[in-house]
Amino acid sequence: MPDGERVLLEGKVCPDAWDVRIWEANGHREISARPKLIWSEAGTLSPIAMQMMDEAGSHLTEAERQAEAEQAAAERAERNLKRAAGRAKTQCRRIIKTEAFNELLTLTYRENQTDVELFKKHFAEWHRRMKRALGEFRYCAGFEPQERGAWHAHVACHKLPRTVLYQGVRIDAWKLGTAVWRSIVGADNGLCFVGGKTRHGLPRRSRMSIAQMAAYVSKYIIKHYELMPGEANRYSHSKGTKVGKPYTVTVTGLDPACAFEDVVELSFRLDRGHRVVSHRATRDDWSGGRYWLVTEPDRMRAVYE
Repeated sequence: MPDGERVLLEGKVCPDAWDVRIWEANGHREISARPKLIWSEAGTLSPIAMQMMDEAGSHLTEAERQAEAEQAAAERAERNLKRAAGRAKTQCRRIIKTEAFNELLTLTYRENQTDVELFKKHFAEWHRRMKRALGEFRYCAGFEPQERGAWHAHVACHKLPRTVLYQGVRIDAWKLGTAVWRSIVGADNGLCFVGGKTRHGLPRRSRMSIAQMAAYVSKYIIKHYELMPGEANRYSHSKGTKVGKPYTVTVTGLDPACAFEDVVELSFRLDRGHRVVSHRATRDDWSGGRYWLVTEPDRMRAVYE
């Protein structure tokens, strides 16, 4: 290719082929499908053409060109930030499933504590002391500001023991989180709810499944992504979790007239003793459609079978 030329790429949806992406861990399964996108060279852009494009904006003042450049940079940063939040959400959800966390804790402040850096320091110290009290405390937590602005954490972990020895006294384990949290943030300045809270601020009456908990903890990462730039800042987790990679199966030779229906039928998989957690199919003319299926072992069903 001659020096200075740029290759123009064009992406086209393949009407008879779909990519089916599958991730599995501990009986949990996430399946997504979308039409295969094929990129091809659509031509080249010569140095002369690029110069003409630059000259097309020569009527703009220096201030106007600077404003356009800043706006374009801001839009790129916004897209990158949202993509990073999406990756963090997926990783958080899969860590919880890989670790098989089955307990949900919610840490809150009584005071309107809006300093996120102080909150992260408090949380890190809380984890350190919980680990010391329990001997081992693995977790994955998502961070979220309340409507009033105070930060709180949704923490997925393994089920706590019935009792634990804390400061020489044996106490019910459900009291431990609050006792440790208040030793850091001050007496009566916070709580640790076992089982989490509803959107109305009330304790949850029913225990969530692992997949439901994973979705609950991770959803706030994307909801408030603009408040915490940087992928690692949106959530926290114990080190050493090995999350498996998804694999992709390309289905080809589909009839374009009914490819969407066929790929949904081919992708759907529900093993005996498992249940559907999320099932979503959307169609549109621009992308050709999307399919999403989440399943998990049905613990309650396994008890009765």
